[in-house]
Amino acid sequence: MSFAQRQWLNLQRFLDNNDIDVFFVFQRILVLVIDYGMWILGPILICFACSIIAGLVWVDYTLILPLICKEDQTVKYTIHVGIAAFLVVNILFNYCLCVITKHKGENYDRVVRELAEVTDYEYPENEEQNQQKKKEFERRMLERHKRRQENRARREDREPEPNPADSETINNETSEPETPPPPSWLVLSPTEWSFCMKSKQPKPPRSHYDHVSKALVLNMDHFCPWMANCVGYFNYRYFLNFLIYVWVAMVYAICISFNLFRQASKRRRRGAGHLRGSKGVRGGEGEGEHTVEVVTVDSTGEILMTRDQRSQISFAFMLCCSVGVAVFFLMAFHIYLACSAQTTIEFHGNMERKRKARYRGVLWSNPYDLGWRRNLLQVYGSLSLWALLPSTREPNYLPLPIPGTRGKRKLRSKKEEGEGREGGLDVELGGLGGGDGGGGGGSGGEEETTPLVSRRVQIIQV
Repeated sequence: MSFAQRQWLNLQRFLDNNDIDVFFVFQRILVLVIDYGMWILGPILICFACSIIAGLVWVDYTLILPLICKEDQTVKYTIHVGIAAFLVVNILFNYCLCVITKHKGENYDRVVRELAEVTDYEYPENEEQNQQKKKEFERRMLERHKRRQENRARREDREPEPNPADSETINNETSEPETPPPPSWLVLSPTEWSFCMKSKQPKPPRSHYDHVSKALVLNMDHFCPWMANCVGYFNYRYFLNFLIYVWVAMVYAICISFNLFRQASKRRRRGAGHLRGSKGVRGGEGEGEHTVEVVTVDSTGEILMTRDQRSQISFAFMLCCSVGVAVFFLMAFHIYLACSAQTTIEFHGNMERKRKARYRGVLWSNPYDLGWRRNLLQVYGSLSLWALLPSTREPNYLPLPIPGTRGKRKLRSKKEEGEGREGGLDVELGGLGGGDGGGGGGSGGEEETTPLVSRRVQIIQV
């Protein structure tokens, strides 16, 4: 039975129930439409993105570079060709890796088992153990839900009876707003495992289930329709590099085409001129059966372009400006996330945790934050510029930030992988100390070096 058939049967069961929530039914239908809409839209956006890249490359090599480089400026022309080729290769490489990288399979299993060893979690080896983990998680969440209700009732009992005249002020300023129960990952400790009801497997910390790709994604950031794939632990470096190279390429294209765009905007007519070498620049004079277009200049030395040339340069320039501005804000946001050890999902969750901590009068800090240098090290594995060059290496660090070299993965060759896993990982958790997964007053804890095996992270209900 396919996923769509299962969803339709589940929907029929919900409709047969007399106590059905109409909003819940509408939500299920909307999620189903969005999921399959992303599958249809993804390939279309990929083809559209590739066509934009191909069009800009074509305009650059066949029109802009020949116009800005004179016939005797071979070195300048070669340098520009090399820079453009370097940027295009890196953009295509990182884009392709973002698209084809999978978040399940052997690589996922290997990383998850390494993480289980680090966090002292007994990963299930069979279906019976898997069901036990599921029941344990359900029991834990039920207990915490009851504790949360008791804490809320206790706080309400301690609050004095509101004065009707001041009820509006109290509700708006001093009382905690009524909110639905938060997701399970918001009430778990930074290193605590849960259980994914969709994929029916243990859920590592910082992981989320992606409804479009139907996979449990480590360090899930978001689903990108332009890549028809989810951005997470295995391809976040490619995604960040893609944004960086696209922005650099747009800035480069704007710089080399600005003078041409300024001249094209004057809309001067073509005059008498001369053929500019054999750089592939075309104007409009016939030469026998072969048509050779001519680039003309006026008395001031400005290039007088044809209407087609002006249109192509103007369109390419405005497209580069638009894409450059949009990508800059997205790139800046993700650089901030990488430097602060957050994903997009965690960023929104941490905003809620800070709000609750501020309401209680305590200071909340991100338990995964090791400092911007170590945080970037978790993504790139190195702080040198060589880390920005194309590479298919796996992430060097585990999904959980652990300070020092002891948090690095034990990457092995394919031959060693075939021989099986041996030994354990003796890792200390120094950067996750005291952090509260539910919005309490974590301290960051970079100085703690208590072994993770003996740690017990206190859960403060939100």
